[in-house]
Amino acid sequence: MPEKIQSVSELTKKIQFVLEGSFDTVTVQGEISNYKHHSSGHRYFSLKDENSQIACTMWKTRPVRFQMSDGMKVVITGKISVYPPQGKYQIDVISVTPLGQGDLYLAFEALKKKLDEQGYFTSERKRAIPALPMKIGVSTSPTGAAFHDIFSTIERRFPLAEIYFRPTLVQGDGSAEDIVKAIYELNTYSLDVIIIGRGGGSIEDLWSYNTEIVADAIYNSSIPIISAVGHEVDFTIADFVSDIRAATPTAAAELVTPVTIDYLFNFTGDALNSLVSLTTDKIQDYMDIIDDMSGPSMSRRIIEKIKTNGQLIDDYETRNSQNIKRTLSFLSQRLSLLEGHCKSLNPVAPFNKGFALLESEGKIISKDDSLGNYIYIDIIRQNERANVTINKVIPKNN
Repeated sequence: MPEKIQSVSELTKKIQFVLEGSFDTVTVQGEISNYKHHSSGHRYFSLKDENSQIACTMWKTRPVRFQMSDGMKVVITGKISVYPPQGKYQIDVISVTPLGQGDLYLAFEALKKKLDEQGYFTSERKRAIPALPMKIGVSTSPTGAAFHDIFSTIERRFPLAEIYFRPTLVQGDGSAEDIVKAIYELNTYSLDVIIIGRGGGSIEDLWSYNTEIVADAIYNSSIPIISAVGHEVDFTIADFVSDIRAATPTAAAELVTPVTIDYLFNFTGDALNSLVSLTTDKIQDYMDIIDDMSGPSMSRRIIEKIKTNGQLIDDYETRNSQNIKRTLSFLSQRLSLLEGHCKSLNPVAPFNKGFALLESEGKIISKDDSLGNYIYIDIIRQNERANVTINKVIPKNN
C-alpha cells in the first residue's frame, strides 16, 4: 500500500517532536556571526566554527551582561528547537558568556570605543556637583559594604543631608536592568546628585556597569551622577559616562559632602564671635557719644555745635553763589560765541558786505559755471534784484 501523504506542517511537527525530545540543555562554544539586536529586544545570530554554523535566538527577557557583536567568541547554553515557519532548527539560548576574561576585555573595549565615538565621554557634557548637596540619591545593594561606607561617611561628615536610597541589584541576572530602573526612579525626585556603585569584585561581578543600557541611563540622567564602582583600580563604562568618577564608594560620599558639619560649626562660631565683637564696639561708640553729651557742659557744647554748623552753612552758601556766578558767566560767553558762529553761517550774511547772488531761471549759478552759458541772468542783492543780458564774457586770468 502506498505511504500516507503528509503535509509540510505535519512532517515538520514530527521532526520537531523527535529533535526537541532528543536533546536536553546543550552548551556550545563558537563565534557570533550575523548578529542582530531587533527593535523588539530579541537577539538573533549564528554560532559558527571553521566548519559549521547553527542559528540562535535569545529572547529579550534573558539578560546579557556585555555588548554582543560579530566575531566575538562565546559559550552559550540553551535548548534545541525547531522554527516551523522556516523549517529550520536552532538553539533557544538561555544564557551567553564571553569565552574567558580576554573576551570580556574585548567586549569592554568594543563598547567603550562605540560610546566614545557617540560623544558619551566628552568633558563638555559633564556637569559639576553642587557646592552644598542637601538631597543625595544612592543606588547600590542594601547588603554590600558600599551601602555601609556611603551612609556612614555622609552621616559622619554632613548629617543634615537627606539620602534617597534605592536598593538595587548590582550583579547577576537582571542587575543591569535594575540599575537602569534605579537611575530613572531617582530622577523623578528633586535631587542634587546621585551616587551609583558597589564594592569590588571580579570583572564578571562588575559587568552590569559595563552594559550599554546602563551607559544610556547615565547619559540621559537629568541629575549629575557620581560613579563609584569597585576599588580604585577598577574602571567601568559607567565611570567614563558619569559626570564624576569616584575611586571608591567612600570617596563618592566624601565628594558629595565637601562642606562638613564640623566646618559649619566652626564657621558659625567664628561668625558669632565677629558679630558679638562688632556689636560690642558699636555699643561702646554710642556710650561714648552719650557721655560727651551729658554733664554740666552739655548745653555749652550743643550751642557751640549749632554755631559751628551755622557757619558751615554760610560757607557753603557763599561757595555755591560764587560757583553759580562763574557757571553763568561761562555759559554766557559760550552762548555769544555760538551766536556769532551761527550768524557767520547764515547764507544771506554776505549780502551785508555787498556781495550778490547770480541766478538764472530760479537756479543759483555756481562759481564753476561759466556766465558764457547764459543769456539772461538775475543779480540778487540784499534789497534789490537786477535783470541782466550777457553780451560778452571775459575770462579772468589767475
